Amino acid sequence: MDIAAIALLVVHTAAVQATPPATSRSPVRICSDQAHGQAPLVPQYAAIATKLGGEVVVSNEPITLDALKGCRVLLLRVPVQEFTTAESATIGDFVRNGGSLLLAFDEERRAPLEKTRVNDVIAAFGMRLTGDTEYLHNNGAVVKQGAITAADRELPFSGGRAVEGGTPFGWQLNKDGQPGQVFAASATVGQAGKVVVLSDAMVTLFLGTTDGVRLTGVPRDPTQTRYWGKDTAIFMGELLAWLMK
Repeated sequence: MDIAAIALLVVHTAAVQATPPATSRSPVRICSDQAHGQAPLVPQYAAIATKLGGEVVVSNEPITLDALKGCRVLLLRVPVQEFTTAESATIGDFVRNGGSLLLAFDEERRAPLEKTRVNDVIAAFGMRLTGDTEYLHNNGAVVKQGAITAADRELPFSGGRAVEGGTPFGWQLNKDGQPGQVFAASATVGQAGKVVVLSDAMVTLFLGTTDGVRLTGVPRDPTQTRYWGKDTAIFMGELLAWLMK
């Protein structure tokens, strides 16, 4: 082997040794708040996170900047206890510094609006949740193709609110199957911060089915209803992927 070839081999070897293996990358952390009375997450979250190169971390502590260190996404799924003023300010700072927030709420009987003060949490992003909208059992919702989803998606909805502010990308369906009140809205904050607010949490429980029929089943009885919303799993994967970027 001549000197030039040896030199090239040395350079190549050094470059290989200096490049860390792909498996050494730390997973992107989805931090699930459980300190405000939330039910445990369903197992699908961990599976989706792993597929996307992430991991789910659960916290039962008050929300502080120290508690959010290393988090890319903060998940607030149906909180039922109050967020303090300090926690709301911390979440605002977290998003402004490049973090992502997913808030999934529900109707008043499950998630009280005033008691939880969730509107204080999202007010900094120009968003708010309304009171309960008219209840239509198993009416469903649609999300339109855009920055978050690669195509229109059919999702479950059966009792919830509307979202004001932000950029709407999902709507409840009315009795005629047409888009009505806003169900999902997003906001981008600064260079990298992202916020998504869902006014009903059924999709975050993966309750949509491939054989559900709109406006059927027993009102407010999930054991006797096949909920319309065949794209639930696809949507949740797309949503988490967008928030994790």
